[in-house]
Amino acid sequence: MIGPKLTLPTPREEREAYELVTLRDADTCQRCRRNCGPVARDHRRNRSQGGWTVVSNLQCLGLGCHTWKTEHPQDANDEGWGCPSWVHWREWPARRWVADGAGGLDLVWVLYRDDSLWDVLTDEEARYRIEGGVPF
Repeated sequence: MIGPKLTLPTPREEREAYELVTLRDADTCQRCRRNCGPVARDHRRNRSQGGWTVVSNLQCLGLGCHTWKTEHPQDANDEGWGCPSWVHWREWPARRWVADGAGGLDLVWVLYRDDSLWDVLTDEEARYRIEGGVPF
């Protein structure tokens, strides 16, 4: 069955998504939090695989981490830095550093939202989704 035609983001909406992600991620590589090269907005699910330029499909990665993600797509998907082509990016767990309340950072699993926020997942919820289970 063919579903309804989806409306792609406009160029203006894409620019706004890039700006929101830059703010959300503090223009910092979310994988290493170090200076691994110039930071760019990375599509978790590649545009060539149907990934749109929307906040929930974007993250900031430095050049070194972006290169690693490109060269190791399966590892990137398993570790939450990429998203396979067969699943919607809003349902695929992502990794990010989040303030722990004591002045430090914790690497947590999240589901990104288009309002530039995220919902935290437990390790068990994230693993279940990645291993092909039905979402919680």
